[in-house]
Amino acid sequence: MLDLFNKESLKKKNCYVIQHQAMVRDSSYMMSVDLGSCAAAVLAGRDDKGNIWLGANHLFRSRVQNSDMALEQVAALFNGLKEQGAADIRCLGLFGAAYGEQSGAKDIAQGNVRLMLEALNFYNLEIELFQTGYSQSISVLKSDERNSFLIKHHDFDDRSKRIIELHMIQVFH
Repeated sequence: MLDLFNKESLKKKNCYVIQHQAMVRDSSYMMSVDLGSCAAAVLAGRDDKGNIWLGANHLFRSRVQNSDMALEQVAALFNGLKEQGAADIRCLGLFGAAYGEQSGAKDIAQGNVRLMLEALNFYNLEIELFQTGYSQSISVLKSDERNSFLIKHHDFDDRSKRIIELHMIQVFH
């Protein structure tokens, strides 16, 4: 499956999402995010023509100066997908928020997850994949060959890579 992902990624433009960003792109893009204590939600939307849109954020801190950054970023993703005509919006996954037991980043990471869950719930978005608690790089693309979403997960600690496939019918039931 890794070979298929690599082959399909060559056909896509890469959208690397940096801290404090929330980006929406069409399915000609692969969304990529590197995460430590940060968290990311990946949303997918389908418009009335059957086009697929992807959105990803990179949440560094869930609260900044009494502002709920998680809600702001999820709203930016959701509204960005709506602006592209997506009527059917789903959450492919919540990722990141790594911390060691004695880490000073533990409270930040847990707060990021908690407030991201609240923000996703505000939009009634169920989460297909929940992969938090370890450092990872994720890349997400819509596979044209398999008509599915492929998520490449690279664990920074053990350097492993794996591909998770979510079929379109599974996501857009």
